Amino acid sequence: MKKNYWLAFGLLGFALVAKAQTTDTLGNAKIAIGISTNAYRGDLGQAYDKWTLAFQGSLLFNHQRRLHGGVHASYGTLTGQAQGARLFELEVNTANRFFKTTFFSMHYALEYDLLRRENIIVYLSQGLGFIRFSPENQFGESLQNDLSTRAPNETYGNVAAILPTQLGINYFFANRFGIGSKVGFANYLTDYIDNVSQLGSNSGNDNALHIQFLFLIPAAF
Repeated sequence: MKKNYWLAFGLLGFALVAKAQTTDTLGNAKIAIGISTNAYRGDLGQAYDKWTLAFQGSLLFNHQRRLHGGVHASYGTLTGQAQGARLFELEVNTANRFFKTTFFSMHYALEYDLLRRENIIVYLSQGLGFIRFSPENQFGESLQNDLSTRAPNETYGNVAAILPTQLGINYFFANRFGIGSKVGFANYLTDYIDNVSQLGSNSGNDNALHIQFLFLIPAAF
């Protein structure tokens, strides 16, 4: 519960900062749609080894300002599989060696333009939001409900906070449409994206690397 309070407080702070930026109209907003390739790092397999796809959508406010905000959503999958030698310190139960999770995430981010030219923008982004995830085994069965894959009495929720950090570049055409790409880390505040924590060999939370390819559309003409 304490994590949820801090998440709500943080989201409120982000919203107040965004509101204080400017009161310009939607004429300065943009919609971004695209896809991303995603690679997971955790307890199963080599870090950032297996790549999957996700769909990306964003609404960017006050894009003409050097400091601006936006709401971002993502829907896709992550996967991992342990290879080679045993990676787990087995107790009573046995950790899964494969997972695939479908996830939905949403976050608010502040973006700061490091470089602004007539048609090109390079920016750094820091966000705060949440992810909902559902790890499954190779047969499509829920791992969250399979208590034999974790240490005794080890349970977890499938919603967690995220702190995504990204570096991006956009190119805009004369008609105000644009294309862009960004790379960054999801920074999950959970160690259960792969269903493995106490029985795993890696300390710390799971993470994912995202490389996005976007098409930017003016929200008003």
